[in-house]
Amino acid sequence: MSRKIIKNSLGYDSNLYVYQDKQMFNYSVDTILLGNFITLNRKVNYLLEIGANNGALSIFIAERDEKLKIDAIEIQEKAIELAKMNVRLNEKNNQIKLILNDFNLFYKEHSKNQLPKYDAIVCNPPFYKVEANIKRKNASQELLIATHEIKLNLEQIISGSAKIIKQKGYLSFVIPTERMVDCLTLLRKYNFEPKRVQMIYPREDEKSNLVLIESRFATGWGTFFDKNIYLHLNDKFKHEYRDEVKELYKPKKVKR
Repeated sequence: MSRKIIKNSLGYDSNLYVYQDKQMFNYSVDTILLGNFITLNRKVNYLLEIGANNGALSIFIAERDEKLKIDAIEIQEKAIELAKMNVRLNEKNNQIKLILNDFNLFYKEHSKNQLPKYDAIVCNPPFYKVEANIKRKNASQELLIATHEIKLNLEQIISGSAKIIKQKGYLSFVIPTERMVDCLTLLRKYNFEPKRVQMIYPREDEKSNLVLIESRFATGWGTFFDKNIYLHLNDKFKHEYRDEVKELYKPKKVKR
């Protein structure tokens, strides 16, 4: 079957574009919001993205800080092929290093070889637990791997990250709100303290469906909730994003 690859803009009012395979995982609002949510400053110079897929998140983050170096790991070869195209397209080769590997092997090798630890780790993880009827879903295997815990689950991401992150390093996620307690519990289990939480709602009169979580490794307690994000106006016939959300679709530049 031939691949359906199309070129899409990445964010608003930017020169960023990505090639995407419509049969695989495609970036959405959660990718963009996570890209602008994570803390970047002069102390964050070396970042790891777990599950890079087509490279959209790493490219967006690299645009925020031209001095940032990013390792982007991905287990699927087809996704890495797209990511390579997208890194070249956006001229981020000097910032982003793509790694084809299983994170469960990668963090062990990284730790065993005593390679430099990361200042920050970011992940838009497989959202859903593996279900008994997963094979019946009308989706490609590549999409199922990106969205379900087939190759990598939340606990493996957090426990592995604890081995390769600096003290007080940042570990950040975007996950479904229904999995927030799972995430917070596992973070504490592996010595990460949840520091910032931001709820995302489709509209003001609807339930939250996504949450942004930023934690720090081996640091003091204390969690703060940022202002809620409401994506759309309450009028269900209008599907465009609110003005404040459109602003979040632009990479927030870092001043060093």
